[in-house]
Amino acid sequence: MKNSKWIAVAVLVLALGVVGVLFGWNLLPDGALAAERGTYAPWLGTWIMIWAVFGMTIVLAAFLFAVGTGRVRS
Repeated sequence: MKNSKWIAVAVLVLALGVVGVLFGWNLLPDGALAAERGTYAPWLGTWIMIWAVFGMTIVLAAFLFAVGTGRVRS
């Protein structure tokens, strides 16, 4: 029971990462429209940041899951 909190937080972190990507898909225009408007560079930079943060959430969730299962000591 003591380690289940680590696994629960790992799942929460993954969920927040997915929410961030979904916000990006819903709030940003598609690439063709951004290129047509002349805002492709900011659009691309925003997507790079979104995917970088998503990658960080995967790494953090993996670490939290490893701590929760006892494979890594915190």
